[in-house]
Amino acid sequence: MYQRFLSPDFSPFNPLKLAEETEKVITREGEEGLKRKYLSFYSAPVYRGIATGYAVGCCLRCFYCWANWSRDFPEKCGDFYSPRKAAHNLFEAAEKGIVSPGWERFRGLKIDKLRLSGCEPTLGKEHLLRLLEYVMQSRYPLFILETNGILLGSDTDYVERLAAFKEKLYVRVSFKAATPEGFETRTGAVGKYYELPFNALQYLLDNGIYAKAAAMTDSRVMPKEERDILLHRLDEIDPKSDYFHTLEEEGIDLYDTTVKRIKAFCDADFARELENVVSNEM
Repeated sequence: MYQRFLSPDFSPFNPLKLAEETEKVITREGEEGLKRKYLSFYSAPVYRGIATGYAVGCCLRCFYCWANWSRDFPEKCGDFYSPRKAAHNLFEAAEKGIVSPGWERFRGLKIDKLRLSGCEPTLGKEHLLRLLEYVMQSRYPLFILETNGILLGSDTDYVERLAAFKEKLYVRVSFKAATPEGFETRTGAVGKYYELPFNALQYLLDNGIYAKAAAMTDSRVMPKEERDILLHRLDEIDPKSDYFHTLEEEGIDLYDTTVKRIKAFCDADFARELENVVSNEM
């Protein structure tokens, strides 16, 4: 059975296996290369204005996640796009600028950056690598890849191939934990895989790719002692970044999906009901 959001009785899973299972749902071969599912393409005010592709599917199940339900129900969300079409949609979103409701005050921002975000953009390796070829041919100087580091930390070939695009590439690795216990509790994945994001950051730097760590250090989920461990580990990998003073730290934002995932994590009956309700509504 496909892993949805976490409930109190969850069994820790292999995130690499979940990645494979998810890729079977969100990718398929096409005439122009590997197609991948996206929910939408739009420009957002973060990073001082950036065109964004919202990728469907993830290989972790963080109980505080704010991503929409495409993380848990990838088979019901999004549409397939070839690498060329996905790149074109990013360029088009940049040209249109910020048009989403609620962001009216940012209408005048010039959009000169691109990114993949949402759930986990590194799923669909060949799709991403081909998409980056189109980015390299474009006028846009910066492409930001936001990742949990699981696949990059387990596949040195992936990182080595990403290095071909380092002229424009910036990778933001989001850390969830600094101990096996913390990783397993927060993400649902078997604790031993907590090392993979650290590996990812090391591999990226070793290959000359500009990469930085970010971390969910909200004290409600990460104890101070674990935060200290995280900072020391990051400092060992990349002392020049001075993470003791510069780490981008995330807090829990109580979006509707976040609140419901947290409640499901604590209440098995609610989790079962929520899965049925969300599945039927999609």
